Amino acid sequence: MTVLWLLNYVLQTTSVAVLYVVGFTGPTFVLGAVTLYQLFRYTPLWPFVILYLSWVFLIDWKTPERGGRDLLRNFARRLAIFKYMKDYYPITLMKTSELDPQKNYIFGYHPHGFFTEGASIGFGTDACGFGEKFPGIIPHLAVHSVLVKAWLYRDLLMSLGIVDATLDSLKYVLTQMGAGHSIVLVVGGAAEVNNCRPDSYVLLFSRRKGFIKLALETGCDLVPVFAFGQNNLFPLVGGGYNSRFSRFNRWLYSKTRAGCVCCWGLSWCLPKRSPIVVVVGSPIPVEKVENPTQDTIDKLHSRYIEDIKELYKKYVKAYHPTDKSELLIV
Repeated sequence: MTVLWLLNYVLQTTSVAVLYVVGFTGPTFVLGAVTLYQLFRYTPLWPFVILYLSWVFLIDWKTPERGGRDLLRNFARRLAIFKYMKDYYPITLMKTSELDPQKNYIFGYHPHGFFTEGASIGFGTDACGFGEKFPGIIPHLAVHSVLVKAWLYRDLLMSLGIVDATLDSLKYVLTQMGAGHSIVLVVGGAAEVNNCRPDSYVLLFSRRKGFIKLALETGCDLVPVFAFGQNNLFPLVGGGYNSRFSRFNRWLYSKTRAGCVCCWGLSWCLPKRSPIVVVVGSPIPVEKVENPTQDTIDKLHSRYIEDIKELYKKYVKAYHPTDKSELLIV
């Protein structure tokens, strides 16, 4: 048993190390540039590099905006490495309501956390049993356009069903790909990283209403999702939401769209083994309105905020049992 436990421990730690190395080098083009250069310069596969780059820029550039790829998606989402990633934290996906496979949904994931581990593994892979819990629902995690333009990294993402987060891309998935195809949006976006603190959930979406308008225009029900423990993986420097550092960070982000995040983890780079429970709430019925008024958008947005608050209140004692836990929507 000791040998088996040690083997699992090593595999889990290694898989998460791979997740962070690929996750940080991929979007910056470092992963693709270095790999392709090595293949071009030092191996007989240089024709492959030329063909790959030609194919990406001339043929495949718009694929992330057209639903990504179906080829090998089910195979890639079930790879064993994702099981080890899931077990490292561990991450649990909790179902609270049935979803109709004949409908399309917009899942709103909260909070972003430092690296969206709960969304990436819970929805971007099948390690947590999404397919079994929600049969017929095909989730497409939506990410920033930069991520699906980076060489090689874009192919890894699209093999998991990940798509571009542009409006046209989201509408295509929800209206052109058929029943069950749904979008997963990390509503607060990267801006929430600046407010990522243990036991604290600062959700930045009180003014973000684009996903509400999208739901009305497409007639897709909204599904609130709350990830308890998502912010507890890395200790971050800077104090609480109203500390001087946090206020400075928000000002810096408003001016430059970039903040200053200082954190550490296991061996200074890996996250703590801290559980994440991703609670998928009940869908909010949405009637299709081709040209919704601002009042209609505001009412649905208010309903969504109330449902997020209720989801937090209902499950916080079970999945984040500490008096320090707090929720703030700004």
